[in-house]
Amino acid sequence: MDFEYYQDKVRQVSIFPIDSEWGQGRSAFGGLTAALVLTHIEQQTGLTDRDLRTINIHFCGAVILDQPCVFTHRVLSEGKSVFQVEGQLLQDGQVKTQIVACFSAQRQSAIQVAHKPVFAEKSLSEAMQFPFIKGLAPDFVQYFDLRITDGSLPGSGTKQSRLAGWMRFREPSKPLDDSAMLCLIDAWPPAVMPMLDKPAPTSSITWNLEFIQPREPLDAEDYLFYECDVIQADFGYAHTEAKIFHPNGQLLALSRQLVGVYDKRG
Repeated sequence: MDFEYYQDKVRQVSIFPIDSEWGQGRSAFGGLTAALVLTHIEQQTGLTDRDLRTINIHFCGAVILDQPCVFTHRVLSEGKSVFQVEGQLLQDGQVKTQIVACFSAQRQSAIQVAHKPVFAEKSLSEAMQFPFIKGLAPDFVQYFDLRITDGSLPGSGTKQSRLAGWMRFREPSKPLDDSAMLCLIDAWPPAVMPMLDKPAPTSSITWNLEFIQPREPLDAEDYLFYECDVIQADFGYAHTEAKIFHPNGQLLALSRQLVGVYDKRG
């Protein structure tokens, strides 16, 4: 059951479980849960004339695999240009994933600032394939094709605080929409993980993602380029910043996460 299966599912019904193939330990992969809440919002509100600009995500608790997930939403504000809506994934009445998404209508402006194009230093063939080894890598990794151009694998003990590389779904069949891109971006391990000298749990706590408009169309087979830095880390938490680029070097999205690091248990 790939991402498109779940995306189609949440467009049809608002209660269903997530299979263990999308697991991350005992919980469902956060990128999938957030993407499904976003898809639910888009389906229920019919926002076809507005661009997704920002999405703020709180991972409030583990989404238990193979247990019913309930998707809900409510409109927070609706103006001429900006539409803001909240969405939630609940289990047993408790909020497990919460997002606030901001959609906007395009307007004319004299202010136009373009980001300088960024290109990967290594091609796809030169990059290191991120391996999926069942029992070592989270189960959801099997659905993604990640190739490292800068940085190391989790648990490498590197001093480098950057992780970069190419990414796409392993078996893509259609161009990325916003929710698919959200899911794909979160497939990377937190950039702090390669700095650990042995495997240890980490967990995204909050995530802010900004989508850049306008953007060039994407083909189904396209790889996006991901570049993430650990900005600061201490006391068991890390702050990371990432940029996501079109194959032509165009900036597509900006990402910030607060990550919990559990390498030392008190």
